[in-house]
This record gives sequence, structure tokens and C-alpha cells, in this order.
Amino acid sequence: MKKMIYWTVPVKAFTVMVFAGFIILYMVTGTGYALITGEAFEYAIPFMFALQAAGLSIVISVLYALLFSDVLIKKMRYFKRLIIFSLSLIPVLALSFWIFNAVGWNSLWLIIGGMIIIGLIIMSILFEVYLNMIGRQYTDVLKIYQEKIK
Repeated sequence: MKKMIYWTVPVKAFTVMVFAGFIILYMVTGTGYALITGEAFEYAIPFMFALQAAGLSIVISVLYALLFSDVLIKKMRYFKRLIIFSLSLIPVLALSFWIFNAVGWNSLWLIIGGMIIIGLIIMSILFEVYLNMIGRQYTDVLKIYQEKIK
């Protein structure tokens, strides 16, 4: 039970963040899309859009949790995990494009999905840079400590 809670709480939190990102981007890009194309944009969020965003949020979050924890991959650099994550999102986005094409929201979904994925990749790259900086600081402190001991 403890392991399940340890794994599901971060996945749930990440799912909520991705879902909120979908909804916010829907409103922002929908307005921009309507201005560019001249089509009318309803500011009410369709129920099917919310369901599809929830489904995609869950899939992205579980995929992220599996690849960036030690569940599947025990020892691997963060950047390599990021590449695997990005490549594994291609079939998910292709499937979502195929499903959303039937609904007629493919252009808006491509924009929103692309923005979410780009945001996740940028966050992950920034996290990798941060980890490298912290690692260098710890290495410098360790070297100073080792010199003091000698």
C-alpha cells in the first residue's frame, strides 16, 4: 500500500498539472485560432474536450512517471530518459490526432498538444541543467573537503 501511494500521488499531481495546462492552452489558443481563421470560438469547454484532455493527461503522466522513476529504467542519465520520453510520445500524439481528427478538433489539438509537450521538454531540460549545476557544486565541495583531510 505504501509503495502504491508513493507512486500514485506524484502521478496524480502531474496529471492535474497537465490537465490544467490543456484547459488553459485551450482557452488561449482557441482565442488566437479564432482570430487567425475568422471562425467563431465558444468559450465554453466542450465535455468531450475535457474527457480527451483528461485521458491524454493520464497517459502522459503515467508515461512520464514510468520513464523518469526507477520502475522501468534503473540507471540512466536524465537526458537519455528525456529522449526516450519524447520518442514515446510520438505514437500517443499520433493516436490522439487520429481520434481527434474524427471529432474535428485536430488543428486546435495539435497546437495544444504540441505546446504541452514542448513545455514538458523545456521543463525537463531545465531540470537536467539544474541537476548538472548542483552536481558540480557537490563535486567542488567534496574536493575542498578531501584537500582539508589530507
